[in-house]
Amino acid sequence: MSKDHRSAFTGNLRSLPPLHIDGPRAHPPNCHLVVGFDRNAGSHSALRFAVEFAQHVNAALHVGHSVDPNDLPIDPDSPDYENDFAAGLESERIDACRILAPLPGNWSYDCTQDDPMHLLTSIAEHHNALMIIIGTPRRGFMSMLERMSGE
Repeated sequence: MSKDHRSAFTGNLRSLPPLHIDGPRAHPPNCHLVVGFDRNAGSHSALRFAVEFAQHVNAALHVGHSVDPNDLPIDPDSPDYENDFAAGLESERIDACRILAPLPGNWSYDCTQDDPMHLLTSIAEHHNALMIIIGTPRRGFMSMLERMSGE
């Protein structure tokens, strides 16, 4: 990837405005849970588990989605790059809200370009969360490269 493409990539992430959505409000929750979310199947499973668990313990559920390179379209030179990027994030938000639908209330969704660990811990600290729920770690070649590069 050329230096110009890298600056276009990081510029797109930096210009992304944070998104916060509050779901319906129900009776006061007993506790708060935080769950990380992205396009990976393990993340979707974690959110489904968190919804079921939140129902059982009457918890408010706070979903944090940290935008990462996996959210970006493949071709940065495409004339539809910005639209494809926005459409991808919107699709992920719709997926998360669809999974959250069985929850009668007390949920929120945050999407930002913040570091995933920082995003989840800041949400957890803000709500004094009982726990943070995350999906299974990725495996394979890309996971190895991310670990070696310190991601």
